Amino acid sequence: MSSQSPSAAPKRTIPTASNAKASEAYLGGISLNRLEAYCRRFAIGLRSGVDILRLLENETKHGSPRHRDVSTNMIKLVRGGETLSGAMSEQGNYFPTLLMRMLRAGEHAGKVDHCFREMADHYAELKRARGAFIGQIIFPVISLALAFTVITLMIFINGFMKSGSPNEPAFDLTGIGLRGVSGVVIFWSVSFVLVASVALVSFGIWKNWFQCHKTLVPLVRNVPVIGPVFTTSALSRLSMTLSMMLGAGVDAKRSIREALLATGNHYYMGGIETAVNSIDKGNSFSESLEATKLLPAEFIQVVEIGELSGSDSESLERMAVTYREKAQSALAQFAIASGLAVWLMIAAVIIFAIFSIFFQIMQVYTNALKM
Repeated sequence: MSSQSPSAAPKRTIPTASNAKASEAYLGGISLNRLEAYCRRFAIGLRSGVDILRLLENETKHGSPRHRDVSTNMIKLVRGGETLSGAMSEQGNYFPTLLMRMLRAGEHAGKVDHCFREMADHYAELKRARGAFIGQIIFPVISLALAFTVITLMIFINGFMKSGSPNEPAFDLTGIGLRGVSGVVIFWSVSFVLVASVALVSFGIWKNWFQCHKTLVPLVRNVPVIGPVFTTSALSRLSMTLSMMLGAGVDAKRSIREALLATGNHYYMGGIETAVNSIDKGNSFSESLEATKLLPAEFIQVVEIGELSGSDSESLERMAVTYREKAQSALAQFAIASGLAVWLMIAAVIIFAIFSIFFQIMQVYTNALKM
């Protein structure tokens, strides 16, 4: 590691939206498309024997201004003795934490090219899942937006509705009592608060606010569709990292610590101390992982059989592939379920509007018959 302190690292210039992709300028990180290509280039280059510095120098010639600036900073750090993962960590939030954790594990295991290849496949799958998710929900979301537009028009038209007599209420197209411009403002304000609340909660879960993963993952990991999304990708990364570590002969405590960190899931990361303490007592990997009481029994059994047969690295590598395939299937199912959920929301809005109008009309006929 370099003796250079983080404060001595070169300052980066954050580009404006006019000279960088919006996702980089406003969110601060490299986009998913560029990240997958970045990992792929490094995997191919390192596997072909190209020096890391040459690969970084090539990165300074392409991409957004910020990407070139980040690559230049990394060159200086690597030349000063910093590791590649360490140089990445000095670039603020440009690179995702998961990539840096996996790369650090690959550096310990001496399999940086393998790590980049696996992460390139991981981000490629995320791209496919994102595309499938958008494809599943784009039409339902448009339909939902149209439904809300129709309700907005109905509320606005309500403002022009007059009652037939002073003792009769004015006809209400929606049945919710909102009328005119003020009604539209209330409707959209409430809708915005609801959507913003859902978005905030989702973001908080993603960022593990209040250590919510420790509570949520045990609750949902066995729930169809949702559970596998939380667990299978994490278990795939755990298997892959532990396989790399064991294959390279890295010491047991570091191997199990880096493997649990590589999951990127705070629920599994919470078992690091327990697993390391178990290793200190002379227990095996399977016993130490079982001591955390966080991992599924099938995972522990594969690790145990691999230890007994002396092929633990190979067993874990095969298991990583199995869990990756499960993760791909889970993401596809989640995309379909999300689209269905949006359709159900549309159906609920339409059914509510139909019944509201129906009961309003029935009320008019009832009042007419009484007269």
